[in-house]
Amino acid sequence: MMPHDIQEHSGEGDSECADLLESELNVSLKPLVVKAGQNGNVFVAKRRQEAGDGWATTKQIVAAIFASLSSVSIGFITAYSSLTLPQLRNDTSIDYVDARDSGWIASLPSISSILGSLMGGFVMDAIGPRTTLVMTALPCLLSWSFVAFANSIALIYVGRFITGIFLGIFSPVPQVYATEIAEPRIRGLMGAFPEAAVALGSLLCYGFGSAMDWRWLAVMSALVPGIPLFISMVILPESPQWLTKKGKLEKATMSLEYFRSETHNIKAEVEAIHTNIIETAGSELSMWDQLYLFKKPQNWKPVLIVFLVFMCGQFSGFAVVTAYTVDIFNQANTNIDSNTATIIVGFVRFMSTLVSAVLLDRAGRKPLLIISAIGSSIGMMSIGIFFYLDEEKSSEGLGWLPLASLLIYVFFNELGYGPIPWLLSGELIPLAVRTIGNGVAVTAYSLFAFIIGLTFPMLTDLLKTYIVFWMYAVFSLSGVGLGIFLPETRGRTLEEIEKFFAPKRSESFSGETPLSKTPEPEP
Repeated sequence: MMPHDIQEHSGEGDSECADLLESELNVSLKPLVVKAGQNGNVFVAKRRQEAGDGWATTKQIVAAIFASLSSVSIGFITAYSSLTLPQLRNDTSIDYVDARDSGWIASLPSISSILGSLMGGFVMDAIGPRTTLVMTALPCLLSWSFVAFANSIALIYVGRFITGIFLGIFSPVPQVYATEIAEPRIRGLMGAFPEAAVALGSLLCYGFGSAMDWRWLAVMSALVPGIPLFISMVILPESPQWLTKKGKLEKATMSLEYFRSETHNIKAEVEAIHTNIIETAGSELSMWDQLYLFKKPQNWKPVLIVFLVFMCGQFSGFAVVTAYTVDIFNQANTNIDSNTATIIVGFVRFMSTLVSAVLLDRAGRKPLLIISAIGSSIGMMSIGIFFYLDEEKSSEGLGWLPLASLLIYVFFNELGYGPIPWLLSGELIPLAVRTIGNGVAVTAYSLFAFIIGLTFPMLTDLLKTYIVFWMYAVFSLSGVGLGIFLPETRGRTLEEIEKFFAPKRSESFSGETPLSKTPEPEP
C-alpha cells in the first residue's frame, strides 16, 4: 500500500488508521491512540480546572474589594480635617478658634473609634463580618449630616465623634472578612485591599476637598463609599469561618461553594475549620470565657505582636501626615500649591498600597515591614532636615524637599506599616479570642493615632518643628527590630498559624518549614 492509500483512510477516524497501519507494519498502535486520547482529556480537564480556579479567585478578590469600600469611608474620615482646617480658619459662619479646635477636629475620630472598635468586635462576633457592614453602612452615611449641616463648632465635634465610632467598627471588619474567605495563596493580596481602600478614600477626599467647601466635602464623604458598600454587601455570602463557628455548617459549605472552584474539596476545608475551632475552644464562647482563654500564651502573644506593629506604625507619624498634610506644606512656605501637593501625596500613597498588595505574597511580611520602617524613617528625617535648614535660613532652592520627603514617607509607610498590621490582625489573632483580640488591636491603633494627632500642634509649639519630625523618624526605626522577630505567615493557612503559637507545635512547623522561615515564592 502506498502512502496516498493511507491518506484516503485518514478521515475515517484514529481507530481505523491504527488498524490499517497495524496490517502494514505488524505492530499494535491502538494503545498509543488511546493514550493520546487520554492525554487530550487530561489537558482539557486541566484547562477547565484552571478556568474554575481563576473564576473562584476572581470572586474572592471582588468580594474583598466590595468589603473594602468600608475602608474607603475610613480614608474620608481620617483625611477630612487636612482639607477642612484651612477652610474653617476663614469661615465666619462657624465659631472656630484654631488653637482650641484644630487638634480636636483632627483627632476626635481616633479617640471615639476606640468605642467603635469595642462595639464592632461584639457586633461582628454576634452577626458576622459581612452582616456588620450591611447594618452599619447607612448609619455611617447619615452621621456625616452633623458635619454637613453644622451651625456651630459643637455639631462638628459631634459629627466627627460619631464618624469616628464607625471608623472603629469598620477598621477590622473588611480585613477579617477578606482573610476568612481567601485561599492562602492570595491572602496577602486580599489582605492589602483594605489599606489600599483607605488610601483611595484619602486621595478622593483630597481631590474633592480641593474643589469644594467643607460642607459639600462632608456630603461626598458620606455618599461616595456608603451607598456602594450597602448595595454590594447585601448580595455577598457570609464568612465561612464565622458560619462554622456558629455551627451553621450547611451555610458555611454554601459560602465556600461560592468562593471556591468546583474541583476544590469543600467538605475537607469545612472539616478543617471545624476541627480547628474545637481544638482551640473557638466555638460559642462568652466574653468571660474569651478573657480566661486570653491568659494563655498562645492567645495573648499574637495579640501583643499585632499591638506592637500598630504602635510602631502610628508613632512613625502617620496620623500627622494624613490629618495635617495641607498645614505641613503651608508651614513649609514653599512655592508649591499645598492642595496640589496634598493630592500628589495621596496618589503616591494609593499607588504604594497597590505595590504592597503585589509584594506581600511574593516577598512576605517580614522584609516589607523592615523596608517600610527604614524608608519611613528616612522620609521623616528628610523633612526634619528641611525645617532645620529653613530655621537656619539655608533652605533657599530646596522648596521641593518637603514634597519629596513626604512622598518618600508615604510610599514606604504604605509598603509595610500601612497594610501589615491589619493583615496580621486577621492572620495571627486566634479565632478563640478574635473578638477581644481585634478589639485590643484596633483600640491600640486608634489610641496611638489619637495621641499623635492631638499632640502634633502642641509639640510644634513646645519644640522646634524639625525635632518633632526627627522624633517620628527615630520611632519608625523600632519596626526594624520587630520585623526581625516577626513570624512569617505568607503561604500558611489560618489553622497552621494558630498551631505555631500552641504549646506543642505540629509536625508541619518542625524540621525544614517552620513558620519563621520564609517559604519559596510561588511561580
